[in-house]
Amino acid sequence: MTDEEKAKWFDSAMRFGLDGKIHLVMKSKVNGEAKWAIVDTSTNQVLNSNLEWEEEPPTSNRDEAFMIRARFSFDDAITMYQQYKMFAI
Repeated sequence: MTDEEKAKWFDSAMRFGLDGKIHLVMKSKVNGEAKWAIVDTSTNQVLNSNLEWEEEPPTSNRDEAFMIRARFSFDDAITMYQQYKMFAI
């Protein structure tokens, strides 16, 4: 199984529906700390810390700046989505 196939299985295992095709998805777990992304599955975009949607690059092209902008703790991800719902929609 390729890393890409593994990632798809992992995404399916830890996904919560937020609104329509927008999901909260656990993307990684290192040393017991999970990192979450808010994903629009219809466009494969993620909500970043600027409350803007951006393309999710392939795993090999995700630099540290992207990870800081688009990966959150569970609580921060929920807060980020609530802010998005209040101000950006």
